[in-house]
Amino acid sequence: MYGSKEVHFTTRQEVQIHDLLIENVMKSIRGLNEVGLSSRGGGGNTIRNILTSPNSGIDPDGVFDVDPYAIALTTRLISEADSWNLPRKFKINFSHNDSDTAYTMATCLGFVATLQNGQKGFKVYCAGGMGAKPMVGNLLIPFIPDTQVYHVTKALKIMFDKHGNRRSKYSSRIKFLWKKLDRDAFVSLFEEEYAKLKDDSSLNLVLKEIKNEATVSQLPVQTVNTEAFNVWKKRYVKPQRQQGLVSVLLMLRLGDLKSKDAYQLCDFLDQIGENTIRCDRGQNIWLRNIPEQYIGNLYLVLESLEDTLIHTPEMIGKMINCTGAQTCKLGICLPRGLSDAIREELMSHHLNLDAVSDFKLHMSGCPNTCGMHHVADLGFFGKIGRKDGDMYPSYNVLAGAKVGHGSTQYAQRLGDVAAHDIPSFVREFLSVYIAEKEDYDDYHAFLDDKGNDVIRGLCEKYNVVPSFSDDPSYYTDFGAKKRLSLEDMGSAECSAGMFDMINVDRKEIETLVKALEQSESVSDDLYRIVFHSSRMLLVTRGLDAKNESEAMALFRKHFIESELIDLNYSKVLSAAQSGDKESLMLLKSDVLSLAADMEALYKGMDDSLKFTVKSAAGSSEIQLNQTDVLNKDFRGVACPMNFVKTKLALDTIQSGQHLEILLDDGAPINNVPNSVKLEGHHIVSQVQHRDGYWAVVIKKG
Repeated sequence: MYGSKEVHFTTRQEVQIHDLLIENVMKSIRGLNEVGLSSRGGGGNTIRNILTSPNSGIDPDGVFDVDPYAIALTTRLISEADSWNLPRKFKINFSHNDSDTAYTMATCLGFVATLQNGQKGFKVYCAGGMGAKPMVGNLLIPFIPDTQVYHVTKALKIMFDKHGNRRSKYSSRIKFLWKKLDRDAFVSLFEEEYAKLKDDSSLNLVLKEIKNEATVSQLPVQTVNTEAFNVWKKRYVKPQRQQGLVSVLLMLRLGDLKSKDAYQLCDFLDQIGENTIRCDRGQNIWLRNIPEQYIGNLYLVLESLEDTLIHTPEMIGKMINCTGAQTCKLGICLPRGLSDAIREELMSHHLNLDAVSDFKLHMSGCPNTCGMHHVADLGFFGKIGRKDGDMYPSYNVLAGAKVGHGSTQYAQRLGDVAAHDIPSFVREFLSVYIAEKEDYDDYHAFLDDKGNDVIRGLCEKYNVVPSFSDDPSYYTDFGAKKRLSLEDMGSAECSAGMFDMINVDRKEIETLVKALEQSESVSDDLYRIVFHSSRMLLVTRGLDAKNESEAMALFRKHFIESELIDLNYSKVLSAAQSGDKESLMLLKSDVLSLAADMEALYKGMDDSLKFTVKSAAGSSEIQLNQTDVLNKDFRGVACPMNFVKTKLALDTIQSGQHLEILLDDGAPINNVPNSVKLEGHHIVSQVQHRDGYWAVVIKKG
């Protein structure tokens, strides 16, 4: 009735309706309320929707059903006023056994079902999370009786509310509080709050039994005897612990289900019973409590739906991608288009993908982990690549995550590849793995023996990106209508492009240093190291060099003469600027030291782009700031450089003082003020001049 023509299933086990007209929002929310659903917890600094293992209650290997606890806890928490103004989002997961399919060690608070002397209970983990700075959760309590779920949650919520970081959006999650306090102090603060609550039995959750059964009446059985049906049944139909019932995995392309298909599916499921649908974190749907004799009926319904993946191997349907820059303000790349391209590449080469049915291939459009790349067997997250100054969509490559109670570890970054080459990259890697899979106990044994080297080798193979004039296709993302541009990225994330620019030079330096170890003719490599070391951090000072000569000149002024690095590097820079290759050869060790010192300077940079360095005497650390300013004209300065210059200007004034900046219309005014607000400052006013540019007044936070 409202919104787009499909419903979208997310990696947070949510169902989303997109493209609602503003006048229909309240009508939609009231409609959800009428059927017992709520939109609360979908976003904001709140208790987010609570996740469970999608097969809890029906899995033959489950300890007990955790769904009643999640439902009761949700009902309790969303009714409490203090759930809606936390320092940052608070995520809670329940797993029904130690396989941890709900990723309880990768979230703020996790409960893993267990039994102790016949008593139902949970192992409790906390302070985990993925995102741009992933951390694996920590064991908080080895065992709590199942009656204590709310007590533990409430205590942690109160503690987070009191002690969480409200000053910085980027370090305000519970995982950062654990890191700041260390284990003993964190546990002490938690136990202080828990002690006030744990003996209050009035806080016990009121659990409602969830029956896993079918209530079919007068539905004729339809029999199907085709090869396609038998393949589908083998792939997607699983026996439940309830005799005579099965669950069925419905694979969705990109997590989307047409609205008309949703009605058709629900019309059929209404004939089976009330408890028939679960969302999973793979953006798919589990249908449960289906009587075995009606599998044919269900298959015929599913086959009539549009855009599902019921005839593709399980591995294809389980690929996860976030929406990326298509709708997300944080997005850099377009993983939805990439996912389609990978599927087409794999299907066209007829690999035996059924041999890797549980292989986890996940994609995110930026460092945030909406596409769950940190828990992937092979994962990708978006970044900006550069070739001769032109930007192209690219992805970091990760591999080797492990998930399970007490054994979770995140995937490790092994390289990066241009988006254009990812489908071929995936196909080549899977070809090797499928061919050699039987020689190893598991995927991790394969990675340890040769798989990681295969990935690194493929990253090197695809490391050569053609220039824009030679092949413009590399510079346009899958599903995009034009080439990648900072202006098309979402607002409020100006710094993402800045760090990608820095990493271009870091990567070049790393490659050149490795090349020096294998080559005797090194003068050209030494020159390139000096150049990339010079340009690497200029962006942090708001400087944009047009060529190599300008980069070195700016580096001398802003880094050597200001003593951000040792003055003795002047002789290295002079040799490079004059083209004196013989002198550079004699200064090889100094060139390598320069590269190492620039890397150390980068790693010592804080979130405000200040460098913590030693003074010339080397005796103490100092914070270096720019000259005081109150007015800055950034017209003609492109994103993200205008944001960097704004940060540097704010760094020179005191809290409460004002800075006025002039910005061009378009991307600058759309991006910079929002990014400034996320840094904790206040936009006093932004007024457009009759000539088109904007004057923005900022009060420093």
